[in-house]
Amino acid sequence: MLAIQDICDRPGLLGPEQALARVLSYVRPIQGTDNVALHEATGRVTIDALRSTIPLPPFDQSAVDGYAVLDQDLCTTRPMLTRVGRVAAGWAATGTLNPGETVKLLTGAPIPAGVRAVVMEEKVRFDRAIVIIDSAIEPGMNIRRRGEDVEEGSEIVGAATVLDARHIAILAAAGTDRLTVRRRLRIAVMSTGDELVAAGTSLGNHQLNDANGPMLTSLVSSAATQVDYLGRHRDDRGELARAFASAAASYDLIICSGGVSGSDADHVVPAIRDAGGECAAMALALKPGKPLAAGRIGATAVLALPGNPVAAMVGALMFARPMLEALAGLAPSRLTAVAARAVSVFSHRPGRAEFVPVAVTGHHPDGVPLVEKLGRGGSARLRPLILADGLACIPADVGDLDAGYAIGFYPFKSRFGL
Repeated sequence: MLAIQDICDRPGLLGPEQALARVLSYVRPIQGTDNVALHEATGRVTIDALRSTIPLPPFDQSAVDGYAVLDQDLCTTRPMLTRVGRVAAGWAATGTLNPGETVKLLTGAPIPAGVRAVVMEEKVRFDRAIVIIDSAIEPGMNIRRRGEDVEEGSEIVGAATVLDARHIAILAAAGTDRLTVRRRLRIAVMSTGDELVAAGTSLGNHQLNDANGPMLTSLVSSAATQVDYLGRHRDDRGELARAFASAAASYDLIICSGGVSGSDADHVVPAIRDAGGECAAMALALKPGKPLAAGRIGATAVLALPGNPVAAMVGALMFARPMLEALAGLAPSRLTAVAARAVSVFSHRPGRAEFVPVAVTGHHPDGVPLVEKLGRGGSARLRPLILADGLACIPADVGDLDAGYAIGFYPFKSRFGL
């Protein structure tokens, strides 16, 4: 969730944090699990803590290519050892070394009995079959001890963890080939508006291609979600009520856009109630994205976003993603801004926090990014988003920002995963 001040100068407007608290009040974690192969588990959410059934490493092994030194030879000054063999990774360390003998150990090779140190190959010299060690030898050097990374039975991945490549690596090393994870979230995406047609359809007079449906589907798609786009629906209360009721029977979350501004053509909120649900309309101290609604139909949460594409995107980033985390049994993450400075004047009317697309043009002497506002703003202008490196947030309680003013910056890649 975004860390933004809840300040506005108009009664009845909610700050983003207040609105998010209301939105999340309609969310309950889903139940159900999937058993998946490890190579299919990236992005999935664990149910319980996972433990290693073996120690890591599972045996004492050499950390380098080098030469074994027995305990009896550690105290010898400048030992001269006879090489009697070679052990590579995957080989068994057979036989017993006698004092004054050594074997070459390749990285990952098992440590023979009685060996107390391994001297790197680069730190020895040779006289035919004799290995001469001139450098100091410390007990235990260059040996990875059994269980030094992970003890047998210890926790390696916590409960309610979104699995990534790091977790996959340690689970594989511990011998895990399948695991139980939370089932995928089932998400329905809908668009509303008499003016909308599918992209690729010939536009009639006063019609628009539906951008929100594909955009929102993309934003909430992941390995942990099953997302279905349920198409476009007319501004008809009865049709919308039937669509909401049908979707609520099969999905954990319904995300729709349009129909929440409060005009006589906006029917989303009453339609959700007609479908047997509860729904709260909200007006936010936020630009773009003042109108918002959230509710439930039975066990299914509903998020209704504005119809203008930029407003719908900002709303999805601020509210849909925390809802997905809560549904998956995770604590909604708090998204913090990167410190930045304005390159030029940012015009702003106090009263609502405003997100604006910005490009990074360089860095200030103090090291923070310099950002420049793109476009003239507006909740229907998509081109600036394509050119932008992220969004900057102008606080609700300030007016125009002068060049050099400190501002919160949300890079698309590192903060929104875009």
